Amino acid sequence: MRRTWLRKFQFGILLLGITAAALFYSDSLITPAISVLSAVEGLEVGQPHLSTYVVPLTVAILIALFAVQSRGTGHVAAYFGPVMTLWFVSLAIAGITNIADDPGVLNAFNPLYAARLLANHGYIGLFTMGAIAP
Repeated sequence: MRRTWLRKFQFGILLLGITAAALFYSDSLITPAISVLSAVEGLEVGQPHLSTYVVPLTVAILIALFAVQSRGTGHVAAYFGPVMTLWFVSLAIAGITNIADDPGVLNAFNPLYAARLLANHGYIGLFTMGAIAP
């Protein structure tokens, strides 16, 4: 009985597997390109005259990334680890500086604000809180 069920849906299961593999493969190709492109496009915000260099710089970064990636993730970490460390340290410094300017921003972590929103606004407050990404 079990074998007939499997044979009946064998082609459909195979098709689902092929589709899932194709989606996974295409996602693994497009995600790095979009991530690097969006990061490099940030140069235009501070320096609009660099807009002509966005695409060539993105292509160069992707070529370097995939060239190093073929040697293993350890090599990728060796090259990009210090860059990411510098990035996170600069974010921390900027965050601490801004918190020092206005420490009241830390009140956003107080759950009483969420309780008051729900108490005062009912369902609208619930939908508002649901729209906030965790």
